[in-house]
Amino acid sequence: MIRKLKTLGIALVAVLAMSAVVASAASATNFTASSYPTSATASSPIGNDDFKTEAGSVECAAHFNVGPLSKASETVTVVPTYTGCKAFGFLNATVNMNGCDYVFNVNGSVNLSCGVKYVEITAGTCRLIIAGQSNLSKVDLANSGSGISAQATVGGINYSVIQDGIGCPFAGTGVKTGATYTQNSAVLVSSTNGATIDIG
Repeated sequence: MIRKLKTLGIALVAVLAMSAVVASAASATNFTASSYPTSATASSPIGNDDFKTEAGSVECAAHFNVGPLSKASETVTVVPTYTGCKAFGFLNATVNMNGCDYVFNVNGSVNLSCGVKYVEITAGTCRLIIAGQSNLSKVDLANSGSGISAQATVGGINYSVIQDGIGCPFAGTGVKTGATYTQNSAVLVSSTNGATIDIG
């Protein structure tokens, strides 16, 4: 009986030790690469990236430059370029980042890093700007082959309408809340030098 209890005790200690290792690994999550420094890119087709405000949607194609990642990190900088944009289904539009970047946090939250600049979206007589903001939610991140799958469903974005001309469907100028940025399909972030990048 004593021998059985000792064996059971040893097994229990082993299980607890393994649980501690697993918990430690889970809490040490970072963006990592098989070699450093590593940069990455991702692209999405026209219409996949959707900025939505009270006036409706501005849909674009997108290209993202990611990094460089010089070591394992809880954050990664993403530099987007938007092209082929259409507003409200029919107007040509532009999304100018003006040097603003996204900072993806490994927990899925996002910062819009702008300093004193701002994102500017223009369509016909409509013009709005988006200043830097932190802890927006969220981007779904997952390992996918040798890269990372990313899909934005970011809500609660503050913005300011600075031009609401004839035919523009805004309800006046001023500070607004509740804009969203959504990707209809996930994009694959892949390294530019053949390295494996992942969350681990």
